[in-house]
Amino acid sequence: MEQEAKSQQIQMQADEMTLQGKYSNLVKITHTSEEFWLDFIAILPEPRVGKLLSRVIVSPAHAKRILRVLHENIRKYEETFGGIKESAEPSPKVEIVH
Repeated sequence: MEQEAKSQQIQMQADEMTLQGKYSNLVKITHTSEEFWLDFIAILPEPRVGKLLSRVIVSPAHAKRILRVLHENIRKYEETFGGIKESAEPSPKVEIVH
């Protein structure tokens, strides 16, 4: 018997600072057999330095769901606003220091 996914409504709580969001222009993704680590970084132009804004750790299954949902949202965006052009500039190598 095939099970249907049940939609759940979840109330999300957030403080004002979190609701404002943060701008990230680079994401570094690493993984182990158990987790994907997504480091959201802001690279400043002068001096060229990066600041780690947030680290999000997810399971491989959740990473795959994120990929699927992000792909779907990019498709919808491009249908509405046109194709997204990617920069030819390569992403910089990033090393997190304490």
